[in-house]
Amino acid sequence: MKKSSQVSFGKSKKTLTQQIIEEISSDIREGELGPGEKLPSEKELRERFDVGRSSIREALHALVALGVLESHAGKGYYVSDNYSLPLENSLLFDLVLEEEDFYDMVELREVLEKQIGIMAIQRATEENIQRVKLAVKEMQEALERGEELINFTTQIHVELARASHNSMAVRVMELLLPLIVSKAKQALIPPERDCREHERLARAFLVGDAEKMKKEVSDHLDYLRERFTEVHDEKAEGGRSQSNGDNE
Repeated sequence: MKKSSQVSFGKSKKTLTQQIIEEISSDIREGELGPGEKLPSEKELRERFDVGRSSIREALHALVALGVLESHAGKGYYVSDNYSLPLENSLLFDLVLEEEDFYDMVELREVLEKQIGIMAIQRATEENIQRVKLAVKEMQEALERGEELINFTTQIHVELARASHNSMAVRVMELLLPLIVSKAKQALIPPERDCREHERLARAFLVGDAEKMKKEVSDHLDYLRERFTEVHDEKAEGGRSQSNGDNE
């Protein structure tokens, strides 16, 4: 990566996270970062953008969710060899979720995923069934290797949408999932629990139980909301405690 001079973000309607995403995306578009190339460390990025760790991590997580970057445990972040979402599509980056938007988006996702699940059960081909089974297997193997699961669990949702044989369902899920994932990672869901949640979701599809599918979708997203709220409240309480300590 050739750019190393500090970037100063002026007044903007966009959040710091959105601006960091755009800067990194610009580096990739302009060839400063190529496929397979490692990004600078979080410390270097913090110095370059003069922002805190949380803004850097949220931007990196969003770019991983969008398929632009890959996270290699213990090694850092790399540009994906084949990122599928166009970096020029500003809508994706402008819609990186704020805290209050997250709950609304999850609520919308619940409505959509229940119906998508029913259509998938009704319309799935043998190929769809095998693709869902493969996605689950890859998730389980990733868990055994100690890898981050987010890309694997997201793939299960995408495969279920594809099994619905509704092209708009696939497109909507491919848009919604990255936007939710960038915030959902902050819920700090234990990997084993995350794996079980998605195994149950896939199992409901595989046995063709529409009522169980709806229940699993609700349970999964209820847990996500609960965990996100708990973590967010803990961070807020920690911030207040730190502020009170500084004032003493």
